[in-house]
Amino acid sequence: LSFLTPIVFLVAGRKPGDQVKILLHAYGAPAVAIVLFLFAWNSVSSQIVTKYGAVPGPPEVASAWGALLNEARLERIKEREYLHRNREKRLQALTASAELIAKLPDGSAEVASEGVSEALATMTAAYERVSSVLDAPRTIGESESLEAGEEQLANYQEDAIITPVATLAFEQLLPVELAFKEATASLETDPAYQIEEDASREETRRAEKALAQAERKLAKQKANLLITRQQLTTEATKAALAILDSVPRNASQPLKAFDKEAMALGSDLSAYHLGLEELAATTGERNPDLFKAKMLARAFEERPYPGKETYIQQIITSLKTVFFGFLIASAVAVPVGILCGLNPTINNALNPFIQIFKPVSPLAWLPIVMIVVGALVTAEDPLFELSFINSAITVALCCLWPTLVNTAVGVASTDKDYINVAKVLKLSWIKRITKIVLPAALPLMFTGLRLSLGVGWMVLIAAEMLAQNPGLGKFVWDMFQNGSSQTLSMIMVAVFTIGFIGFALDNVMLTLQRLVTFEPQR
Repeated sequence: LSFLTPIVFLVAGRKPGDQVKILLHAYGAPAVAIVLFLFAWNSVSSQIVTKYGAVPGPPEVASAWGALLNEARLERIKEREYLHRNREKRLQALTASAELIAKLPDGSAEVASEGVSEALATMTAAYERVSSVLDAPRTIGESESLEAGEEQLANYQEDAIITPVATLAFEQLLPVELAFKEATASLETDPAYQIEEDASREETRRAEKALAQAERKLAKQKANLLITRQQLTTEATKAALAILDSVPRNASQPLKAFDKEAMALGSDLSAYHLGLEELAATTGERNPDLFKAKMLARAFEERPYPGKETYIQQIITSLKTVFFGFLIASAVAVPVGILCGLNPTINNALNPFIQIFKPVSPLAWLPIVMIVVGALVTAEDPLFELSFINSAITVALCCLWPTLVNTAVGVASTDKDYINVAKVLKLSWIKRITKIVLPAALPLMFTGLRLSLGVGWMVLIAAEMLAQNPGLGKFVWDMFQNGSSQTLSMIMVAVFTIGFIGFALDNVMLTLQRLVTFEPQR
């Protein structure tokens, strides 16, 4: 947090003039550069129209980021609704199979269903309100005229949350959509489209120029429409989440208790079903409860939400992958680097391999990794997904070299006087490394670790693209395959996300380096 030092000093009144100069130098120049960059980007992007549409500017990219966050919120709502539906099914199964459950061993049939029915009814009413809120921007936006939108708005029930969202959709979204439809219709009848075959070259050029201007204007209107729709959808999603979060505690607590007890009952039902199957196989007599126990056990088994991964989950997946690969690389590179630094013979022996493999691209490593991992991992249900293992090992192979080289250099450059003192004191080999060599080599070692983590994060995107690991790389590839102006905005969001995360990871490593190394205090 050293960047806060001048601000603290300024508030404390310690040489205010000097602190202002420091702040202007440290933050003023970058702020001006960022503003100029955004202005230039916004000015140039509106003039470029590709086959996918206009190049997105800062507002479109910001809207795309909001859309991705909103998608994550929607998935949260869907996941909770999925859990709610499972609860309803389990309660129905519990009620319909009371006789069978009573046959279970003592104590396992006690499921607190009291209050659960009322709680489920409360949640069902909440989800009905949620559906109305989420539908408000979309349904009003589909109206063919302002009058139709007004009539649809009047049809919404008087609700403290629904009405503001619906009114917002009517006031902002519908006029923009109608203007866009009108502009599209007028462009189709634009004279620029009506170029006669015998027109002169100059007339054709003027007509094409007018057409390009009209298309740019239309692309800008479309971008504004998408931004407005996204803003309204975000408002609706936040309102929907507010409805679910405001459900009384006396409704949510019984449902959580019901989930816990249902899990225990599910395991008991599975055991009971397996016991009936074994009995049928042994005696040849089929128990009439066998099929019913099987279906009931399925109703109570844990079923993860089958929805798609959100952008936030893809970021988390990428971070897990890069850290897994980075840990593998560090576990190999640090010991080997220490050996190379301590023993010139080992260093000379391994140096050709380091120089040969260090520049190899991840695109070359990945097919080899996929073949080897596919041959070694033969389990039907491995602990990790194959795509995750392939990406992580590819990251490890590409990012271990900076750590290895820097560790070797740091160990080799340890002051010989320290080594001689260790010999005089007759320190063991392990103590020499832990007490003398490693502390002396830590600055260079952490420089290598910082470089390795940066390389690993950069390599990860290409590895995930090809391995189809559900992270940021796959996200970028999927957006590219969709091919539209909106997905181009999503790709640019991913670019900035990758950059900011890389910046944050580098600063984390720098902070760790300062914590464990013996740098002089400034």
